[in-house]
Amino acid sequence: MKRIAAIAMLCLLAITAGCSKVPAGYTGVIVNLMGSDKGVAPTEATVGYKWLTPNEELFLFPTFAQNFNLQQVKFQDRDGMTISAPIGITLRAKPGAAPLLFQTYRKSMDEIIQVNVPQVVRNAFNNAGSKVKASEVYGPGKEAFLKSIETQVQQHFDSKGIVVESLYLNGEIVLPPQVVEALNNSITATQKAQQRENELRQTEAEAAKVRAAAQGDKDAAILKAQGEAESLNIRGEALRKNPGVVELNAIEKWDGKLPVYMTSGAATPFIGIGK
Repeated sequence: MKRIAAIAMLCLLAITAGCSKVPAGYTGVIVNLMGSDKGVAPTEATVGYKWLTPNEELFLFPTFAQNFNLQQVKFQDRDGMTISAPIGITLRAKPGAAPLLFQTYRKSMDEIIQVNVPQVVRNAFNNAGSKVKASEVYGPGKEAFLKSIETQVQQHFDSKGIVVESLYLNGEIVLPPQVVEALNNSITATQKAQQRENELRQTEAEAAKVRAAAQGDKDAAILKAQGEAESLNIRGEALRKNPGVVELNAIEKWDGKLPVYMTSGAATPFIGIGK
């Protein structure tokens, strides 16, 4: 009878036991649900078929990168203003980390992503947001702000068997209305200041152009006057050294006619004839 009972038990186990598979791109762990050995198996269930007893269950974790949307993540800045941002995350399980993952979370990967990942991301946003103003989250400081959060999330999950490859915005950051108004006013003021600066530069350029033209006219007049003065000096020096030149010029210009009317004491033009 004992032998028959044993055979019957084996047949029952064969009927109730199942065959499961760890597909390529996944790591797995077999969990004992009953008996003194219940809990997580100490080793990874690698790719391939696994024969499971009725009290065993196979949990799978993808080792290839997957993208997930975390919807709107709300957090506060250092002034207590509420900000929200649509966040996406790319992550995967480390190969061989299935036992650690299940021991840590006691959940499947889908449950970890739905529950634990958003919680860690919100905590990271609140931690980083408490150190900055809302205006710093938007614009040039946005990239550094998101990078600091990504680093926090990566460090948190790295020791738990999950690789976070990236954390990114899936849309626009939503700021409080008063912050948006202040930013718009600041942008408008900056644009007007830039416009005034451009106008000032244009005016200065035009003034410089006028000054340059005036300086050119001045330099030309000075050069002309200097040329005329030098010409007079040269002519005067030549006349002093050659007094006969004046008389010669007069002779060259005389038409040979004596004046019809002469005032008393006026000199009569003539050509001296040597003896």
